[in-house]
Amino acid sequence: MTGRSTPGVTRDAREASTKLPVPVLSAGFALLLALTWIVSDLAVRRAGPDVTAAGRSLFSALGLCLLVTRGNGAARRSLRYIRRRPGTLVISGLLGVAIYAYFSLQAIAAVGVSVPNLLLATTPCVSMIIGVLWFDKVGSRAAIAGISLATAGAAVYVFGGFTLNENLSTSTLLLGVGSALIAVVAIALYGQHYALISAGHDPLDLLPGIFATGTVLLLVLLACTGRLRALWSADLATVGLLAILGLGIYLPVYVLQHQLIHRRGAVYMASISLVVPFLVRPAEMLLGGPGPGVVEAIGMVVCLAGVLVVLRHPVRDRNPKR
Repeated sequence: MTGRSTPGVTRDAREASTKLPVPVLSAGFALLLALTWIVSDLAVRRAGPDVTAAGRSLFSALGLCLLVTRGNGAARRSLRYIRRRPGTLVISGLLGVAIYAYFSLQAIAAVGVSVPNLLLATTPCVSMIIGVLWFDKVGSRAAIAGISLATAGAAVYVFGGFTLNENLSTSTLLLGVGSALIAVVAIALYGQHYALISAGHDPLDLLPGIFATGTVLLLVLLACTGRLRALWSADLATVGLLAILGLGIYLPVYVLQHQLIHRRGAVYMASISLVVPFLVRPAEMLLGGPGPGVVEAIGMVVCLAGVLVVLRHPVRDRNPKR
């Protein structure tokens, strides 16, 4: 796939869009990303996956749209991109907001947070495969070996999760795992697509259009399936929880996520998700959840080893021929 640049922020301005060092951005992103899973789980238990998906997307899109008020021509640049590339924004919003939000929360509702979370930790591997196949990226044998190892570790972890959830039906387990896999592919494809279309732009200029479009698509999906009505009957406490989730947690997550894509690429950004299962599982235990079994622990270690191999042998984010 190839991308087209539109007039916008220069590369130097884009690199200077944040002065925080990458390790600080990465640590903040990992901690907040883990928090999204914990609070999303609480919201799903209280209001269900559909209301949570709609509410968190509405509030986070509202916050991101307010970014255009930060000055320095931000509103003009964002509106210019919306006018010139509406189709691109629809694709980005569909992948990164509508599909990801809907299916990740369906997975949480079906099987909890741990199994979907570790499956999402394979996103850097999936992102690399997508980059090699469709975005002219270059992978090595070591990276391919790391992908295989991480995928095997995730499979072992899922198998261990099945043994710990004997009360769940097979159909529910398949729904949870299938939904998580769809979310993985969507967010991995979104990362590569965003890295392509955002070249030459401030990382914050595209977010209002992407997330406003994605939120509208998500609401249309829920309305067509008759699931949107529950949002209007949510009580004040639920609305407050969704506001915290969307504005207080997801808003900074999205900002840090796209800063990392600009500075280190889609695969690096996705690789930060590796540490999230190791943060979420202890938090889940503090909330009364079970500890990992032997099979799950083995799967986590194998998955960790595989993604570390991918990080040591990354793909290039930009084709040197371009």
